[in-house]
Amino acid sequence: MKLLVNKRILFLVIVIIAFCIYLPVSFLQKKVDIEVESVLFDINQGDSFGKILINLEEQNIISNTNWVYLYIRLFNKSNQIKAGEYLISEDDSHFDVINQFISGKVHLHPFTIIEGWALTDLTDAISNSPFIKKNKTSLDHKKYIEKFDLDNSEITSEGVFLPETYFVAKGTTPEILYDMSHRMMIDELNQQWNKRAPNLPLKSPYEALILASIIEKETAVDDERPRISSVFIQRLKINMRLQTDPTVIYGLGKDFNGNLTKKDLRTDNVYNTYTRHGLPPTPISLPGRESIAAALNPSNEKNIYFVATGDKDGRHKFSQTKDEHDIAVREYLSKINAN
Repeated sequence: MKLLVNKRILFLVIVIIAFCIYLPVSFLQKKVDIEVESVLFDINQGDSFGKILINLEEQNIISNTNWVYLYIRLFNKSNQIKAGEYLISEDDSHFDVINQFISGKVHLHPFTIIEGWALTDLTDAISNSPFIKKNKTSLDHKKYIEKFDLDNSEITSEGVFLPETYFVAKGTTPEILYDMSHRMMIDELNQQWNKRAPNLPLKSPYEALILASIIEKETAVDDERPRISSVFIQRLKINMRLQTDPTVIYGLGKDFNGNLTKKDLRTDNVYNTYTRHGLPPTPISLPGRESIAAALNPSNEKNIYFVATGDKDGRHKFSQTKDEHDIAVREYLSKINAN
């Protein structure tokens, strides 16, 4: 008799436990209560489990968190919840939300570094980003140029971050983004350097990066990049000045007012390729993959001149002789004056 009672009590306990598990599990399979496609939900570092539940209710994501509380406590998962910003969609169940919090699968924001940006454009974009952590520490230029083994310790880290779209969590530090984009640039540059054309007048990957940055500023037309590269390569081989406007503009810095003058072209500085031979001392922009590839694999042409066509397609006219170039310049000026 006593054994029978014990069995009944055990059965009753099992039923109660199963019921206690079934109810929260059944409830947690329901979809969240949001009425929009998706919402972002923040769990801040140090938020208590109770605070998280209150926020879920106040933001109308889960209207009744009692079963969530019971489930989390029953399976002792509260200490597994991770801080971060989470994207919750209207199709998510309560289980999905809890599993996100436990897995730490935070929402990632796209951050795009655009080809042709100067370093100042990048630092400004990072400073103004709403999801990148504000940092009073200045950019450590030395850290990002040490792999190039340069003699000049005053060279900045201009050009050494790869333009690309990166996905970062809210609260990401600028250093993480700099490190990521710099590592990508080094990898891309080394890969392209190993596939470079023979007999290039470029002594190092850093010189290739400088040339790529000039190509990036000279054209946005992909199929022209190898052709423009060829012009500069030919000029470097015969020790002819590059005479490229973007380097002069970069050297002028804040003094450039949008109008490049003859005086500007004659005013000497280390970036003025009208007054100095060879490459400038640093890149002048952040070059993309196509410009890097073009710098190291120029087209097989003998052109040493190019000028804009004056059309709206952004293309250029290429020439092998000064006479041909002068004709192309006159055609360009004629189109510009006609407009």
